[in-house]
Amino acid sequence: MQLIWKRLLADRTLQLTGVLALLALVFGNVHWSDINTHTIIALAALMMLVSVYEAEGLLVYVASTIISRFQTTRQIIRVTFLMAFFGSMLFTNDVAILTLVPIFVTIARKIQLKMILPVVFMTIFANLGSAVTPFGNPQNLYLASFYQLPTLDFFKMSLPLGMVSLGLLFLVTYFFANDTVESVALDKQPINKRHMVVVLLVTVIVLAAILNVLPIGVALIASGLLALGYDRTTFVKIDYGVLLLFVGFFVIVGALSRVSVLASVLTHLTDGPIKVFFAGILTSQVISNVPGAILLSKFTHLVYPLYLGVSIGGLGTIIASLANLLAWRQYQLQTDEQSWSFPTRSMLINVLLLLIFIPLGLLLLKLN
Repeated sequence: MQLIWKRLLADRTLQLTGVLALLALVFGNVHWSDINTHTIIALAALMMLVSVYEAEGLLVYVASTIISRFQTTRQIIRVTFLMAFFGSMLFTNDVAILTLVPIFVTIARKIQLKMILPVVFMTIFANLGSAVTPFGNPQNLYLASFYQLPTLDFFKMSLPLGMVSLGLLFLVTYFFANDTVESVALDKQPINKRHMVVVLLVTVIVLAAILNVLPIGVALIASGLLALGYDRTTFVKIDYGVLLLFVGFFVIVGALSRVSVLASVLTHLTDGPIKVFFAGILTSQVISNVPGAILLSKFTHLVYPLYLGVSIGGLGTIIASLANLLAWRQYQLQTDEQSWSFPTRSMLINVLLLLIFIPLGLLLLKLN
């Protein structure tokens, strides 16, 4: 319990959000209905499930096994990007970054490979890959819940963007050197197959609930029992700050949406598909795409342009996606590199890709 409080008190983003949420409660007009409980429960269930995966070492085991089979720098970089892209679809972009950045840094040191650009692109493709599924990132969880999107409808929205992103992934890897390296051996703990059968069964239950096949409460109960039965210390490793962050977002956005002047401006900025698309991109650059999605959803029924806007809007500034900040933090922890080289290059590449994806997003809107 002490460790949980220590983490929460050290989280600067949570502190700022908490202060703003408190101000919103005192001076604003906030309703209990502003908090989307379905999203909070779904996120909590997913986090408990993923914490068991991490404790079992499955993600590290799979990633290490795959990477060790390749013999050139380009192959290693490409498979790392692919694991970030597809792994984020199931385990969220944050988990993909937390798992793969330490593995890649270890490999890069062994084969004397420069790290910054691969980690930047790994983060970009984790963000883009997470946009494909309803549970790939927090804003998708929220949008699918708020607009009550059937699973098929969500994938109709997301697959075109996902295919474009996958094409970009393969294109980008050709700009990296293709030097031959010796086989890379990585430490990995053995997998308990009996445990994994239970974990996979619970995974099916959780995803079914998130996709509205089962009541969302079933997901929370199933993942909670799994974590409790596996190891009670698993609960300590969960990042409860993310859940509190979301509650804070809902409170702040609820208060802001009832400020008449701001509501009038946002209503004007969201009265058409193209306006919603650009509003999603612009708000993401300033307040990140998660609170941006929550805020704009209060003023528009146009879910597809909003989805495209906040998904593409994850590119750009370092705060456009919270995963960008997480990747920077992971890079600092793994390399002891405290300079501004990483965020500077990250923003440069992200902004360039944002300028490429904006016309692509407009084309997808037109074809829809």
